[in-house]
Amino acid sequence: MAGPLMMVEDSRSVLRGIGSYETLLTPQEQARATLLTGADRPDYVAAHVLVRICAARLADVPPQSIVIEQRCPGCGATDHGRPYVRDHPGLSVSLSHTRGTVAAAAGRSPVGIDVETTAGFVFDPRLAERVLGAEAAAAVRTAADPALAFLRRWVRKEALVKVGHGSLFGPATAESGTAESGADDARWQVRGWTARDSGAVAAAVSQEPLTLLRAGGRPYGPPNPDDRPGGP
Repeated sequence: MAGPLMMVEDSRSVLRGIGSYETLLTPQEQARATLLTGADRPDYVAAHVLVRICAARLADVPPQSIVIEQRCPGCGATDHGRPYVRDHPGLSVSLSHTRGTVAAAAGRSPVGIDVETTAGFVFDPRLAERVLGAEAAAAVRTAADPALAFLRRWVRKEALVKVGHGSLFGPATAESGTAESGADDARWQVRGWTARDSGAVAAAVSQEPLTLLRAGGRPYGPPNPDDRPGGP
């Protein structure tokens, strides 16, 4: 595939599809994984596996050949910062994880992705106004499910921040990531996804239309309401 890809899966499904993750993750990733406890560890590992699957499908190479590294542009450290694919300078990748769900994106131009869960999330009107701005926050408050409406906008904004567009608490671009708001930079395509069963919400952005695939390569169904204008 030539265009950017987006994958969202539950963590258990990703981990069932591999043997020992030590054969895929770098020593730095393995060390980070050992520091995590509870569900955080499998979610972290699954996200780092899924981003390899996503990048490998785009590059037409085995996932085992994909090496994900990080470098902070500010301090130069390699234990944090934007991920990149070693030996594939033309590929851009992004990954995210929440409780039980992981997401990844890969493209030949910048991509960003974020995933969150509504489980246990309590909608805070003050936070919504600070993050989204007064107009969008009002639309979220009157939605049938304010928590879901807020997180749909939040993941889009987070994905845009990952490609360097706007900031999470920026004033003028507070609605960045809401495809219907008109505040998005016209360069960015937004693809949203919601799991009706688990309550997970994800969004990816790219300068080209994104294809949403399962980790096994099968496409999801038609775009869900997250991709269409006209609602929160």
